Amino acid sequence: MLTGSRGASFGGVRTCHSVHMCPWCGAKILAVRAENIQAAADALHEAGYGLYLGSHVLRHYGRQQYGSLRRGQRGGLVVVLHDSWRGAFGSAGRPWRRLRDEFGIVGYERAFEDTWGPATGWHLHWHVLWVTSRPLTEEEFERFRRRLAEMWRDAVLGAGGYEVSTTCDRPGCPCEGRGHGTDVRPINAGEQDAAARYLYKDGDKGRAGIGLELARGDLKDGRGHLRMSPLQLGDLAAAELAETGETDGPFVTAYREREFGVNGIRKHYRTQSLNRTLDGLVEQDERTDAEIAADDGQDLVPIAVIPAETWYRHIVRHTGRRLALLRATESLGEVGVRTLIEGWGLEWGRDVLPAPAEGPPASQA
Repeated sequence: MLTGSRGASFGGVRTCHSVHMCPWCGAKILAVRAENIQAAADALHEAGYGLYLGSHVLRHYGRQQYGSLRRGQRGGLVVVLHDSWRGAFGSAGRPWRRLRDEFGIVGYERAFEDTWGPATGWHLHWHVLWVTSRPLTEEEFERFRRRLAEMWRDAVLGAGGYEVSTTCDRPGCPCEGRGHGTDVRPINAGEQDAAARYLYKDGDKGRAGIGLELARGDLKDGRGHLRMSPLQLGDLAAAELAETGETDGPFVTAYREREFGVNGIRKHYRTQSLNRTLDGLVEQDERTDAEIAADDGQDLVPIAVIPAETWYRHIVRHTGRRLALLRATESLGEVGVRTLIEGWGLEWGRDVLPAPAEGPPASQA
């Protein structure tokens, strides 16, 4: 286990730089992306730009397949999500140009996320940080929100998806009348809405707010077995395979479906117009995913060594333990790791070892 200014990670492992599938490489890559997003948002706010956090989702059912963007095999929900974005906000489209000019959109940062539930299936969606040349007035923002919702609804239908709502009249619904396809909230400093304060809510703890929301999907938990993150699904699939030996169980099947379908999906995308705006405002880490994954970092400090036997027998096979280790390391360091593993019935100094000053041996995780 390693810890540093960018959070916790696992060391002594081979890197694959897979941001979607690998809990080691993904955590390192997404930590850098979160820092970039937070630094960009802070700089844009200081320069007087308007910031708006949005999400664009699909109406889906358990029977629908994840799908793939692979050539010759395009289909499923991922194609609907991808083509809907292109239809609504593709830079070559006239509707996008009208939207951009009407509301002074400088650009956006977009992040892909997916979760799965045994009853409702795959939930694929975009999170977006919209940036305008100045904060919109209340009336302008309401028009902006409606236009985004309507453009997304029309594009989803055009891409072959089910119609998503733009308004809702159900009493007590969490969407607050905004509908279930698109949600947009202002996150400019000074806004009174709880979502607006999210941008800076963790500032006193040295943690990113909007950076975490857009980049660190690997740190988010689903709603138990009703809906789970990819890492949670992976843990359940590993446990299911270890316990039953069956390769066609529901968790293993779902995990393998995602493993095939997520290939080629861009985890993060920032428009060139927003990149140009940021050039004169803030320095960004421009390393590729592979470069980030291969870099152990100079400020990383080893705090524990997990022997391979402990890793595969007591951690990989148990749902949520890998994520719990990362969180314990980030919050309390060695004390957190020791408390956690002892709570699992393991022995500090035998099952998990304190890290030597020179770092973990190459043969251990």
